[in-house]
Amino acid sequence: MIIPIRTDRPPKRTPVVTQGLIVVNLLVYLLGASGAFFGLFENPEALASVGHFDPRDFKVWQLVSYQFLHDPHGIWHLAFNMLFLWVFGAAVEDRLGRLGFLGFYLVGGAVAAIAHAMFTPGPIIGASGSIAGVTGAFLALFPRSRIQVFIFFFFVGFLSIPSLWFIAFYMGVDLLRQVGDLLGAGDSGVAYMAHIAGYVYGFSIGVLLLATKLLEREDFDVFYLFTQARRRAAFRTASRQGPAGLWDSAQADTGAKLAKHHKAAPPSPIDEQQSRLRGRINQLLATGDLAEAARLYQELLAQTQTTKVPPPSDDYSPAIGATVLAEQGQLDIASQLYSLGNHADAARAYEVLIQSYPTSARADEVRLILGLLYVRHLNLPQRARELIEKAKPRLRDEAQAKLADQLLAELAP
Repeated sequence: MIIPIRTDRPPKRTPVVTQGLIVVNLLVYLLGASGAFFGLFENPEALASVGHFDPRDFKVWQLVSYQFLHDPHGIWHLAFNMLFLWVFGAAVEDRLGRLGFLGFYLVGGAVAAIAHAMFTPGPIIGASGSIAGVTGAFLALFPRSRIQVFIFFFFVGFLSIPSLWFIAFYMGVDLLRQVGDLLGAGDSGVAYMAHIAGYVYGFSIGVLLLATKLLEREDFDVFYLFTQARRRAAFRTASRQGPAGLWDSAQADTGAKLAKHHKAAPPSPIDEQQSRLRGRINQLLATGDLAEAARLYQELLAQTQTTKVPPPSDDYSPAIGATVLAEQGQLDIASQLYSLGNHADAARAYEVLIQSYPTSARADEVRLILGLLYVRHLNLPQRARELIEKAKPRLRDEAQAKLADQLLAELAP
């Protein structure tokens, strides 16, 4: 058994709709479970029999009511549904907005019920279809994220695994079980087709919103995966063409292309020397020569006159566009400069990272490192406080949170 605990994508604001849905489901369950005891219903199944979705006795309102009903004879049906809703719903709500998420959730449950009715005439209850929709949307919006899970299988313990693997595992299990039911291998009594329809609905809506740019694309969504795949393919092709091809491939993540990604006007034509220098840095990163890459990056900083620490604003600019690398390379360069004691250049490189990749999973950790640099090495208290206060609420690591408190204490007058 693999049970999700949390993701590495904490919401930026309180997920009140997710919390509200959980509360409503709990209250409805308590009403159904206690109704027979207090004489409100004849038996525990009475409430479920009224609000369930029954294809043979279709009522439109049951497309919604069935989503808030769960097995009255046990808590596990409700508990697992609410756990999955809590783990995945908060991040999806953060991206879709509160009203958008509520509509998405309820429509997902209705789609799941209709899909179930196309294959099985029996009635259903539960939020599983709706939550499968949320999980599918999470897969489209955050496929590069990680999930902390509790595993109870060959061993017992906690692991952090890619969300893509986790969700794909559950989707595969549901698909196999649905096939088994259709082939007559058994009747599990679980509406697996509702789950599958929910996954397809959620993933499709997520991709559609990103494709039409109704949702702004981020470095964690499914389109970024496609971009990375194309870049890796281009690099493999270029590597077969010799050094010249490698140099061309190294430009894929930099310069005018990234400036366009940030919706800023591309910089004026970059001097040939700067362009070749940036390409050489990417080649060195690809071959693992971090020390030489960091040295050349310092030259690039000097040539592009990125001299202010920190930059005057968080706006993307041509100067930043000329010095930004792919996310991992940018982080490696900045960390290398920091480890060598080149604090000013390390700060410049870290600033470029958080301004170019503000939604990176490591952005808050980088803000904390910058705060440390500005407090203890570069004497920029105002910028340090701004960065630390922005990062602190989202720091999950206890040591990092403690460091943030220490730095803020050092900044106190």
